[in-house]
Amino acid sequence: VLGYYGLGIVLSTIKGGFLYMDLGKLSELVEVDLQVNGFFGPIPDLSGLQYLRLFNVQYNQLTGVVPRSLTGLKTLIVANLNNNFFQGPTPLFENSDAFVPIVGANSFCLDTPGTPCDPSVEPFLSIAESFGYPLKLATAWSGNDPCDRWPGITCSGSDVTVVNLEGFELTGTISPSFALLTCLETIDLSNNNLTGSIPRELATLRMLRTLNVSINNINGAVPTFSESVNVVTSGNANIGKDGPVSHPLVELLQKMNKD
Repeated sequence: VLGYYGLGIVLSTIKGGFLYMDLGKLSELVEVDLQVNGFFGPIPDLSGLQYLRLFNVQYNQLTGVVPRSLTGLKTLIVANLNNNFFQGPTPLFENSDAFVPIVGANSFCLDTPGTPCDPSVEPFLSIAESFGYPLKLATAWSGNDPCDRWPGITCSGSDVTVVNLEGFELTGTISPSFALLTCLETIDLSNNNLTGSIPRELATLRMLRTLNVSINNINGAVPTFSESVNVVTSGNANIGKDGPVSHPLVELLQKMNKD
């Protein structure tokens, strides 16, 4: 619901789904009050909201890193992000006078605002971003050490050796940031709904022995891996092709239109 408040606009009581991706284009917004609305996914770019005073999204299922486009808003007075599943660093807001009660139920790596995550966490934030910051990973990957019982992650000492996300109901694409995990021996992304192609960067992993991307919707050429790597791509109808193949009827209609 859009309501007018003084010379600005108030946004409230929208139910469920992703936050409106063009929210940042509503330049006259002064309040965003969307608490307890069943939203999920990341906060979109809000850099266009130069009059925003209140941003309240508590008690949703929002994920991802809190963007600089929100924390940098100088007009912001109240920001309530409690009881979501935000990831990455606890945000530090540019307006030091803003009331920002971040005390409940998020997945930040550390509690101190503005303190960067450990470098070992950064690749996983990029990986989760390529998957659209799914709630399943936001709840599972919490804290500042991927080797501290993170589901799907196996380590040898402090080195990540296995990422097994088989059947995690993932969508989105495979992140090139897997290549930052230089000790990886196994990547298993099978039985999901991933699209796009296999990043060339994965072929640079010298310790890699198994890459399993079977039963997805991956397309494009498979990069050239070392002979020691077992690459499993079965169950991807468009692997080796430039993109998804159209339905035969669609192809026939396209041909008729050209003729």
